[in-house]
Amino acid sequence: MIVFDRVTKQYRAGEPALRDVSFHIAPGEFVVITGPSGAGKTTLLQLVYRELVPSSGRVVVDGRELAEMSWRQVPALRRRIGIVFQDFRLLPRRTVAENVSFVLRALAWPVSRRRERTRRVLEWVGLAHRAHDWPQSLSGGEQQRVAIARALAAEPRLLLADEPTGNLDPARSLEILGLLREIHSRGTTVVLATHDMTLIESAGVREIHLREGRIEEDRKVA
Repeated sequence: MIVFDRVTKQYRAGEPALRDVSFHIAPGEFVVITGPSGAGKTTLLQLVYRELVPSSGRVVVDGRELAEMSWRQVPALRRRIGIVFQDFRLLPRRTVAENVSFVLRALAWPVSRRRERTRRVLEWVGLAHRAHDWPQSLSGGEQQRVAIARALAAEPRLLLADEPTGNLDPARSLEILGLLREIHSRGTTVVLATHDMTLIESAGVREIHLREGRIEEDRKVA
């Protein structure tokens, strides 16, 4: 599903954010990208959804080399990828349900199908009862669950989560991790970037640890 082949990303100034990074993520894997702040985790995810292109090397997602895509082709790629950010990025003047269905509306899903899919994913994350509430009335953990529901709305095969628990307390962080594991159990490939090592203590996930832009370790957590 994802291939990095000797990828380096160099910004205009300073040291490279990624240096000669190579790995392969198969469909259906749960992979956690770890490392301290500045290790290159966010840059790696931005390369996957084509926010950035590599300075050298190849990034391939679902069989397509991303550097060869035109900008007109990028929206079609992103429609197949769900993305969850640390800061939620919910629309404050839209209800919970409207935040989730917004992407489906942009994709021109029929109204009846949008409503059914929105209801289903909100039930999935345990927030169907908050569908008509405003985001600011929710707790941080609830807002992140809405963000996850929105990322899943268009039925992506791949879910990217960039520090999704960074603004949450330990209990809510474990709650979000449990939700991501449930999503993975349903067949979605999950790539989670985090600096919180306690989130990978449970067995069954693969850890790719970055340090100063290089892969320091690639292991299965036992």
